[in-house]
Amino acid sequence: MRILFLSQIVPYPPHGGVLQRGYNLVRELGRHASVHLLAFVHPDTLPTESAREESLAALRRFCEQVEYFPLWVKASRLHLGAALMASAGSSKPFGTIAHRSAAFARRTSEAMASGTFDVVHVDTLALSPFVERRGTLPAVLTHHNIESSLMSRRASVESRPLAKQFLRREARKLAAEERRASPKFDVNIVVSPVDEQVLSDAVPGLRTAVVPNGVDIEYFSPGVRPDSRALIYTGGMNMFANKDAVLYFLNEIWPLIKSSVPDARFLAVGQDPPPALTAIAARDPQVVVTGYVNDIRPLVREAAVYVVPLRVGGGTRLKVLDAMAMGMPLVSTAIGCEGLDVRPGEHLVVADTPAEFARATVELLKDPQRRSALGSAARALAEQRYSWSVIGRQLLDVYAEAKRARGQVR
Repeated sequence: MRILFLSQIVPYPPHGGVLQRGYNLVRELGRHASVHLLAFVHPDTLPTESAREESLAALRRFCEQVEYFPLWVKASRLHLGAALMASAGSSKPFGTIAHRSAAFARRTSEAMASGTFDVVHVDTLALSPFVERRGTLPAVLTHHNIESSLMSRRASVESRPLAKQFLRREARKLAAEERRASPKFDVNIVVSPVDEQVLSDAVPGLRTAVVPNGVDIEYFSPGVRPDSRALIYTGGMNMFANKDAVLYFLNEIWPLIKSSVPDARFLAVGQDPPPALTAIAARDPQVVVTGYVNDIRPLVREAAVYVVPLRVGGGTRLKVLDAMAMGMPLVSTAIGCEGLDVRPGEHLVVADTPAEFARATVELLKDPQRRSALGSAARALAEQRYSWSVIGRQLLDVYAEAKRARGQVR
């Protein structure tokens, strides 16, 4: 099978979120099919020419061809301002405007018209306009989150009036774009049954398939667990959901934990920590803010409990799967583990109020046998359900379904 794979970001280095999913799916697809990758370069993840060359070398191990394109909105603050102004006067979502590219459109059209591909994979809603004139070529669209739902959740926790207004308007635009674009694809891919239901309710009659997020069960493996009092959360603070989660935890939950476990420590791991977070760490020596780290595994193995105090999100959280694969006991909000095939009390503990979250965390800190049981069950589930080799085969099955939908079985 020959696959034209369109990505909103170069899926390298595979550190978290969409990068991790994209890299591992391309790797798995490359073992069974021919992949031609077209991707936008984000300067914040590939800031130098040497970083871009390294990414090309890595991805060419799995892809027959790799082509990069500049993302105009990332060129400067002036370009970002222009995109925001254009979005304010447009019915299109900001992401669609940010990904406008004549070069990407031309190359995509040439590839689709070449007759050499069996399917085109569009890896986010914002790229859907590039494939609307694809003729009879089967196409699938990935919804990493139901974007309109995610934006509504962000608006619900935003305290700044202008930002809240912007987010609510974006949510409405995204909902309209989901209704417009999704029916044009042969299969709409979602990452969880929860998202599948939300999308199907919003756009009835779609052909959908769940291809969950996964984890590299060899890279993220259990290690010797010290009897520590440390808690950890990992996630880039340049993402609103992670920043909100950490500040919510420290402001609402952490004081309750410290009152019961005075020697507890909290590690906040992720790039671009906000000033509010570093200010808390400056006042409290038991709060450690690392910034970006190349390999989170040694820090995770220092901790006794992995906390997931997310209040905003969609899809499924790869950080949770990474922690599960490492055999970590987890305490999570319902949103934090939403869409995963986990059973509260068996694979993790779910707590949604600050008092419940603090109590559950303290109980685990004081109960090593319970931590071990949860961690072992979480690891077993990661192996059985969420390894990338299993998920890669599921995606190939979706491509075959898209071809059948077009009457192109071969």
